[in-house]
Amino acid sequence: MSTDTIKDIIQYFGIEESNMFGNIANLGGDFFLIHNLDLLYQSCTELRPIDDRSLKMPIFLYLIVHAEFYNSISSYLRFHKSISFRCMRSAIDSAFTSYYLLKKPEKLDIYLSNLDDDKNKEMVKEWYKIFGNIKRTINNNIEDFPLAKGLPEIHEFCSIYSHSDALGILHRYQEDKGSSMLLAKYFDYEEKHDDFHKWIACVLVTYFNIWLLYWREVFIHIADNKLNVIENKIVEFQKNLKSYTEKHPFEIPAVDGND
Repeated sequence: MSTDTIKDIIQYFGIEESNMFGNIANLGGDFFLIHNLDLLYQSCTELRPIDDRSLKMPIFLYLIVHAEFYNSISSYLRFHKSISFRCMRSAIDSAFTSYYLLKKPEKLDIYLSNLDDDKNKEMVKEWYKIFGNIKRTINNNIEDFPLAKGLPEIHEFCSIYSHSDALGILHRYQEDKGSSMLLAKYFDYEEKHDDFHKWIACVLVTYFNIWLLYWREVFIHIADNKLNVIENKIVEFQKNLKSYTEKHPFEIPAVDGND
């Protein structure tokens, strides 16, 4: 890792790439947890085309989640923990929206109404009630959305890094008392080696739980002859992820509402 003061953007890019390849090497065989979770996500993009109108938006949001998984992992390996968690928050938002639309397909037109130039006032009102804060909508009705349990708490935690909360920015604050200068930490290095592992475990667990939501609500029903292959991959991945999280346990601290 490098703690040098950033001189220019070229140096910044160089440190980023050095961090990423160094962390891939340091993860060793554990890197395959990342790779195998990616394979689970990819396995569902290869299933038969979705012709049901009510499924098209949730499936598109699934692809957004997969993209955010890439963003989260690549950012984390470059020591951008804050950016990684912001991406994870966005992925959870997409998952919540998908879950809601899967349970209540009759609300699809309300969701899409936000695209209309000539907006209906009643639709606008209902859009904000449901989708304006989708985490709150899901959390307030969590018994109707059981596969989302645990995700609102992670969303709250990630929100620290999405706003200008002191908790989210002061860990990136430096003061050179000798020169009375304020400096920013451009990379989110963890002080303890195990902290690196515990937070990547958090990222993996979160994206796996999001994937399971989609698997159980959508893809398991259209897997056809790939069902057994994918379910075997799930069992193997769960076993390996459990082993990793037992070695590197994490706990999400309680955070007051950060909508």
